[in-house]
Amino acid sequence: MASKPLKQAVIAPSMLALLYPLDGEVKGYSREQFLKDLCDECEKDIRMCFKAGAARVSIDFTEGRLACRNDPRNPWTGRKMLDSFIALNNRVIDRFSPAERKNIGIHTCPGGDCDSTHSADVDYAELLPSMFRMNAGYFLIQLASEPDKERVYKLIGQYSRADANGVPQVCFIGVINPQNPRVETPQEVCDDLVLASRYIPKDRLGSTDDCGFSPFSIDVKPKHGSPDAARDIAFQKIAARVKGTKMASERLGL
Repeated sequence: MASKPLKQAVIAPSMLALLYPLDGEVKGYSREQFLKDLCDECEKDIRMCFKAGAARVSIDFTEGRLACRNDPRNPWTGRKMLDSFIALNNRVIDRFSPAERKNIGIHTCPGGDCDSTHSADVDYAELLPSMFRMNAGYFLIQLASEPDKERVYKLIGQYSRADANGVPQVCFIGVINPQNPRVETPQEVCDDLVLASRYIPKDRLGSTDDCGFSPFSIDVKPKHGSPDAARDIAFQKIAARVKGTKMASERLGL
């Protein structure tokens, strides 16, 4: 019997929108027509994932944090595009019912291929107030590698919504750092979740891994020594997250 995926990731409409020229229009194909077609195809993408058996579909929004900085390698950064990104993504998300959006999520991170990042220097305070305006049912938030995790927990608790157009926003915080070969202990994972529960309602709090286990087949994982070593470490880290999350659930009475 073929196995079915628990979660499937898709590219955000906001990222795909960057295929259209930043300035001007393509002759015979207006920007608005492009965006309409894009939203239609992104909706189809998500619905096909569910039809294929995915329990949840996560929209990869790694460009969100990058939109908050001016990176000379990316001409669209520094143009204050975050609000338009949020609005465009909601054009797709809002086509789904609250029951459907409960299982449609947003992934945010500063990048993670080859043990590197593209926007880790951007303050989460610049992203999170806008990000939670998207009417998604859950969020996967890179957090284990943040220098001040408690401050980000506070921001998440402040800006995530108990009612996002009919669906509560569940926040899965990163408790595992795939870019560091050191394996976190279950106790460390538990402690992070218990601390986060001071600011994020327990019924809307969960755990996840930061991105970067092996996002691309050519990912050499330089800090880990080799992709094979990184794979072994990845399973140890995942096991620690599962055990630590169970410990936190027991401490929090869940």
